[in-house]
Amino acid sequence: MLFEAEGKEYNFALEKTDGEIESCLSILAIDKKTKLCSSINNLNFVLSSLDISYQNYRFADSSWTLPNELADDLFYKARDLLSDRASLLLLEAHVDLDREKGEWENICLQ
Repeated sequence: MLFEAEGKEYNFALEKTDGEIESCLSILAIDKKTKLCSSINNLNFVLSSLDISYQNYRFADSSWTLPNELADDLFYKARDLLSDRASLLLLEAHVDLDREKGEWENICLQ
């Protein structure tokens, strides 16, 4: 499943790839000007929006492999986050702070 959202400075791509038992889940922030992107699953703002403790080591990586049911639940919560304009603007501010601290993966999209 893929869900895309357009912000002011960033585009966002929420993707869930299903397996038989587990699914991969990732949220990418894509800078509109440079087309550089970073997985932002483990951004504290995202974690708290998904009701996940930032201290939960299971969610420390920038992409997640999770049981299908949990991945489905988090996909829909993340979709709701990205669908809300006010939340999307807050998310962009947190992404900017993350970049300022050097926490940006700088994956280049072609």
